[in-house]
Amino acid sequence: MKINKKTLLATSIISLGLFTTTFSSYAETTPKNATDVVIATVNGDKIMKSTLDGYMEILKKSGKADKQAALDDLVATEIALQEAKKANILDRPEIKKAISDYSRNVLLKTWTKEKVDSFKISDEDIKKAYDERVTKLASKEFNARHILVKTEDEAKAIIKELADGADFAKLAKEKSTGPSGSNGGSLGWFKAQTMVPAFANAVKAMKKGEVSKEPVKTQFGYHIIKLEDSRDAKLPTMDSLKPQLKRVIAQQKMLAYMKELKKTADIKITLPEEPAAATDKKPEAATAEKK
Repeated sequence: MKINKKTLLATSIISLGLFTTTFSSYAETTPKNATDVVIATVNGDKIMKSTLDGYMEILKKSGKADKQAALDDLVATEIALQEAKKANILDRPEIKKAISDYSRNVLLKTWTKEKVDSFKISDEDIKKAYDERVTKLASKEFNARHILVKTEDEAKAIIKELADGADFAKLAKEKSTGPSGSNGGSLGWFKAQTMVPAFANAVKAMKKGEVSKEPVKTQFGYHIIKLEDSRDAKLPTMDSLKPQLKRVIAQQKMLAYMKELKKTADIKITLPEEPAAATDKKPEAATAEKK
């Protein structure tokens, strides 16, 4: 068979793991099933039709599904693999470790997925998790304006102006140092937990249309707040959270399962204790400090 030189470049693609299942098929001496057949041999090693079919599926995703070129790639890869075996690479300690680490990771990943998938998660489990999640969410949303100034005296003077009938939005445009000042101090709709605690607590204690009677101090300065309105927050439905809740429940069950396994495992920790940190102080000086 004539092998196009360009196809040799594809060998690196396969070698990088985009089609790792190919390699395990090379060593087969008999078809996997009745419909599988040998489509090529390279120095006596067989390439199976199932290998080519699998490789073609990968190539189709990149729009380069040319069967003859794909077969050339597999032949070139087999040649390279045979040469690699001659170099006794698998006998190198670092390669043995890499293979061992990879095998452990595959084993652990496969077992973990299968174990997690085996857990039974009832509708009651999901409902309980949903209720716990929803109780942590804000039940109210607020629409407020605020005026932010640097000092408490400035804030108190503005509160007096508002009590005398000044327009809140106009004062916000004139005096607020916050970015919402140009918009009349409007913050739009928000949940209390998105604000700093002092601000959130003040808003939650106010009634619709009310202006804070005292300045509210935060790390940003002093706020005068006007609560425009409040409403019940729209909470996510249980159906919308169901996939996420199932993952969380499965993780919790896995942690509990591993905890029980650890209880019955024969564990011996042989890691030597690290020496205490050195100190320049004399023992008597350290004792005196403790007193």
